[in-house]
Amino acid sequence: MRKRRIPGVVAAAALAAAALGTGAPAARAADGGTAGAAEGVRTLTGTAGGVPFLADVPEHWNGTLLLWSHAYEQGGGAPPPEDADPAHPEVRTWLLDHGYALAGSSYPYAPFATREAADGQLALLDWFREHVGAPRSTVAWGRSLGGQLTAVLAERHPRRFAGALPMCGEVAGAVAGANAQLDMAFALGALLWPDADVRTARIADPAANLDRALGLLRSAYRSGPQGRARIALAAALADVPGWADSLAPAPADPDEEVLGQVLATLYQNGSFLWGPGRAELERLVGGNPSWNTGVDYAAQLDRSGRRAAVDEAYRRAGLDMDADLGTLAAAPRVSPDPGAVLRLAAQASVTGRVAVPTVTLHSTGDVTAPVENERRYGDLAAVQGRSGLLRQLYTARGNHCFFTGAEELTALRVLLDRVATGRWGPSDAASLNVAAAGFGPGYDAMTSYYQDGVRDVAPAFEEYRPGPFPRSPLPLPLP
Repeated sequence: MRKRRIPGVVAAAALAAAALGTGAPAARAADGGTAGAAEGVRTLTGTAGGVPFLADVPEHWNGTLLLWSHAYEQGGGAPPPEDADPAHPEVRTWLLDHGYALAGSSYPYAPFATREAADGQLALLDWFREHVGAPRSTVAWGRSLGGQLTAVLAERHPRRFAGALPMCGEVAGAVAGANAQLDMAFALGALLWPDADVRTARIADPAANLDRALGLLRSAYRSGPQGRARIALAAALADVPGWADSLAPAPADPDEEVLGQVLATLYQNGSFLWGPGRAELERLVGGNPSWNTGVDYAAQLDRSGRRAAVDEAYRRAGLDMDADLGTLAAAPRVSPDPGAVLRLAAQASVTGRVAVPTVTLHSTGDVTAPVENERRYGDLAAVQGRSGLLRQLYTARGNHCFFTGAEELTALRVLLDRVATGRWGPSDAASLNVAAAGFGPGYDAMTSYYQDGVRDVAPAFEEYRPGPFPRSPLPLPLP
């Protein structure tokens, strides 16, 4: 997701001003490809399966190909092809200098890992094998949407991959993610604007719907402690934290937590709750793929890692939480279109059937794909006896997909060493931080969604176990 920024160093007052405002922070060849040389690297571009791609092959290729899956960007279309994380060009340079070939296709932006995206990546692998050579090993990696796609590719096509690194992805699967977003949007509407013309599904005019919802959210935040407490409850149902700024410390107070949740909704996540992102999801699967029929929101709140903050916010506001939970229980529910559920599950479900060595990387304060996604993924892997193939790594950071280049390379090296040796090396946080620090200057830069400039930061791996994914698995409401 593009990193828009509010100019200047951001303190709580500046973030609050942002929440109260209305503005957001500030030659290809067909299938055969073309080749060029730059410092011993062949750069290949073209189309594979009708999808543009980019590949870089170093002169002394070590036989390993890294297949990059790009992130989502609001606004539709597709990005220029990229074959490594564009936020960290130093990572790409390091990998090429160490003999790794890189490739990635330019599948269209979509709010989940579509079949077309998977097909484009697999077509690129076929092209690479035919025109460059058969890799000794192929590793899938990507972030955000690309993290989910990486998990889908590795689960469904294990013979094509030797390992996988999904970073900051919805690895609980697209159906679970859409339900979590519905839960938050539903609760905000039921508690704060029950009579407003704001839809959470089957949205006829997504741009206008989003504008109405965000205006109401701003008003609720400005209204004082009661509005903020109800925002906290709604966000807790999806376990959305309030750590909006990757360069700021984690919020230490419920008021700061709510402010971060509001900012993340206003500037990053609102489209998936009420706007074009939600509408695009429904268009791609032919209907509404999420539901809350049969959901017990009181029980869901009890499972949330944000429950203590909600309790404190309600105490400060003098509100009766049981009454609000009763309001949620009585509110008309949203039912799914069964065919849409099946189509979304068929394309982007993640089952935990880990078939190749897999390392995940997730920040504990992720506001877009909450870290509890990893708990669902790990639990599913454990049920199927696949935990031995999985290592889950965590950094103490906020926002979404904000890692340093050193952290990305450290996670990737854990995986590459496992692929090369057949054994897991150290993956405890202390060892990972030492390894990341070893990359030295130039690999420790961190930006912010809300601040200008770049800051050098220390590695932030930590030992962590997420709480349970908030929405308990329910039988699909299908006939």
